[in-house]
Amino acid sequence: MTATYAMGDLQGCYVPFAALLEQIDFTPQTDRLWLAGDLVNRGPDSHAVINQLYAWHDRVQIVLGNHDLYALARWAGITAAKKNDTLGPLLADPHTDDWMEWLRTRSLLHTDLQLGWSMVHAAIHPDWDMASARGHADAVEDALRDRHWRRFLKSLWDAPAPNRWEDCRNEEEAQRFRVAVFTRARYVTAKGVFNWSSTAPKDTTREFAPWHERFLEKQTSESIICGHWATQGLLVQPRLLALDSGCVWGRQLTAARIDLDEPLIYQTPCPMFARPDSG
Repeated sequence: MTATYAMGDLQGCYVPFAALLEQIDFTPQTDRLWLAGDLVNRGPDSHAVINQLYAWHDRVQIVLGNHDLYALARWAGITAAKKNDTLGPLLADPHTDDWMEWLRTRSLLHTDLQLGWSMVHAAIHPDWDMASARGHADAVEDALRDRHWRRFLKSLWDAPAPNRWEDCRNEEEAQRFRVAVFTRARYVTAKGVFNWSSTAPKDTTREFAPWHERFLEKQTSESIICGHWATQGLLVQPRLLALDSGCVWGRQLTAARIDLDEPLIYQTPCPMFARPDSG
């Protein structure tokens, strides 16, 4: 029987990844694997992770996370290495060009109507139904796959994203906003104001709440798989699988089998390669 598994943020942690694949008895010839983004960086073996996924490309469904976009920007020479960058071995590998060309053609949003799940790295705007979200994801994916993709990627680093869709004055700002929602968002107000910080907003007067609470209230027929939010940890709810359980921080790597009536959760312990405050 073919099985489909979704897995949280790997962040270059190949050894726990291999251990969890063995635990679930993953068979690449028949099974499918969904990955909720942030495949690389902070952990020690980003090159091994990408090499394995590239070899399984027709059995793996990926959505891009913020660390994946950062890796593309590093490869393209758009941004300098950050303090806790561990991408050196990946970028020095002779296969890097093939791997990164493949990575930049991955999705930001994936939906499987038969399984009844959609997957994103960070968030979906609560005001976007899945048709609208698909359109916004398409706009970013088309830009990343275009021959001018380097120019587009650089524009994401040139200025901060607006905090509200209505504040986007042009397509460049709209693209920054889309990317920030799909790859970085955590908190949002009822009026659609996002906080892009990795920490909880101090401004309580505008009633920030986790994005998925507001999304699931408004989009009542959708079921979402996401990663990105390790401080929140694993959440298993009737219409939500938040699978980032802090692997790179020395907690667990989590997978969920999603082709069953009720998801089955699997976890493996992970060594600590980074600290929560390491940027």
